[in-house]
Amino acid sequence: MAAAPPLNQLTLIHGEDRFLVDRAVKAWRDRARPPQLDIEVFEGPGRLAEFRHAVAEMPLFDPERALLLRDPPQVTGSAKRGGADPPERLVEILGELAPTTVLCIAAHTKIPDRNPVLAAVKARGGTVAFHPAVKGRDLRSWVEREIAHHGLRLASGSVDHLIRVAGPDLGSIESELDKLVAFAAGKPLSISDVRSAVAGDEATGLYDTLGELLGATPAKGAESIDRLLSEGRAGPYLLAILAGQIRDLVLAQAYLQQHGSGAGLAAALGKPDWQADRLSRQARSVSATLVAGWLAALHDLDRKLKTGEISESDGLRLAVLRAAAEVTAERTKPRR
Repeated sequence: MAAAPPLNQLTLIHGEDRFLVDRAVKAWRDRARPPQLDIEVFEGPGRLAEFRHAVAEMPLFDPERALLLRDPPQVTGSAKRGGADPPERLVEILGELAPTTVLCIAAHTKIPDRNPVLAAVKARGGTVAFHPAVKGRDLRSWVEREIAHHGLRLASGSVDHLIRVAGPDLGSIESELDKLVAFAAGKPLSISDVRSAVAGDEATGLYDTLGELLGATPAKGAESIDRLLSEGRAGPYLLAILAGQIRDLVLAQAYLQQHGSGAGLAAALGKPDWQADRLSRQARSVSATLVAGWLAALHDLDRKLKTGEISESDGLRLAVLRAAAEVTAERTKPRR
């Protein structure tokens, strides 16, 4: 096997797909990790004084030093808000990079070509990796490559099932593939085996429901719950899963309010990184008051289902429709 090329001193990883960005960053971290010390991580700093000091400082003990700068507002487009240093300041700091320090800038968004930081990285001969959203035929090809990479032998129809259950969330697909590896134990799997092993249909489908509810068109959340119900999914089970996801959202919002960033959220909630990243994004897209109200409404719905006051399907549909209307109203409310 050919040796990996030497690590570039300056790397910029950005993209529209969080899972692919995170995986690329992990690969960089695995290669860049100093022998005795961990990588120093800076989470979205608006002010860059501390980061500048780290960039210019020569390591005392290790021959090299590795720094990771995650989602700085200077590349995500939010530097104009909150008094953050401008992109030009980050460009200046890149010029002070110590020769014994390697740096990776990671952004969970597409950085515009006109951004001066992107231009500076290219001008300095840095490595730039962009990961677009994976959709349509590209999604299918990606799943097929991942199946081959995991050494899985799956029957016809398995790719379609995985995409329907987990797509287009690549993190969910990867989790299901890991599950299939353990389930297969080196043996080929039939389509019925795959359907049995990928038993998270309801949970993953409800990730779609919550994602649509908090997305650009909240009413699509109601369409998602309709689809799950029409497929014959059990109402009480769907309710329990949705309530659990909203409870996680409440906890994520509380964590972000206390700590100011999503650093450490995965460990605090006991979630994988990709799921914590999604919770962090969703937590910022809606008010905590609204989410707390949803959780209370679902508990009340659970009571009504148990006492027969409302049917399973009607109760869930009404709950999600009300939530969609509340998200829309909150977004259209004039800011004071």
